[in-house]
Amino acid sequence: MTLETQGTAALSASQRAIFRVVAYGDVFDFPMTPEEIQRALPVQASLSDVAAALTDCTRSGLLSTAEPYYVLAGREALVATRDRRAIASSSLMRRADRYGSLIARLPFVRMVAVTGSLAAANAEADDDIDYLIVTAKGRLWLARGLTIFVVRLAKLRGLTLCPNYMLSETALALDERDAYTARELAQMRLVSGRDVYLRMLAENGWCTELIPNWTPGANDAVEAGSIVARLGEWLLGGRLGDALERLLLRRKGGELRDRAGGNREVLFSEDVCKGHFEAHRARLEVALAQRMQRLGAEE
Repeated sequence: MTLETQGTAALSASQRAIFRVVAYGDVFDFPMTPEEIQRALPVQASLSDVAAALTDCTRSGLLSTAEPYYVLAGREALVATRDRRAIASSSLMRRADRYGSLIARLPFVRMVAVTGSLAAANAEADDDIDYLIVTAKGRLWLARGLTIFVVRLAKLRGLTLCPNYMLSETALALDERDAYTARELAQMRLVSGRDVYLRMLAENGWCTELIPNWTPGANDAVEAGSIVARLGEWLLGGRLGDALERLLLRRKGGELRDRAGGNREVLFSEDVCKGHFEAHRARLEVALAQRMQRLGAEE
């Protein structure tokens, strides 16, 4: 039975919510375990409740299972994809940790976390490594410039680093308060900066309203610090640093704003450098809506 021939009219509200979470994972070719589905649900539910609802959805023919994963019916081949990507992600994450630790030792860097597909252990071997980086206030663009040196070093070794989301430590409260942002925040993997990470979670407490079964917490992280960072912050902590920061914001920030055009998923300001040029959020929303429509589950 194909996706197009099925419907969800008989599903309860909780089953429909579970079905939507599995469809969300399908957008990323990502089969999900019951535990992962539970954490992503927009309503409170015990694991036993989720398991029971998954059984009902499977019996109805809407979902399929290959222990321990659940997928949309007809998408069983994704299980092999997930297993392959899990192996690739394990290797890539070791390199992400290594270069993330280098970034964490740069002047004015306060936190480094891996985001995107790698954070979800759903990356291919040659995928880019996405980072979210938090910097000292007033030094975001200087920190970005220094980070580019690490990006270029990795490039020489055949690895693409994308520090595509940088925030000042005074801009930890995220503007986009939706399920997409909540899930991205929940799945990001901390490399360094536990205290700032915990502050970020606290300032985005709304996430637990959208994904109430998720329990925030800091995973193991390297607490980085270096003589280079201390020396750099001493040299660039005054007027020279102020001047360089203004110059980089005006020149590089202006260049990136021109490149962005009308893309609403990017922002370049004194406290935010958000280079999401691929507009993943918009494409995700379209892809998810298409799946739900084909399955007769559109809202």
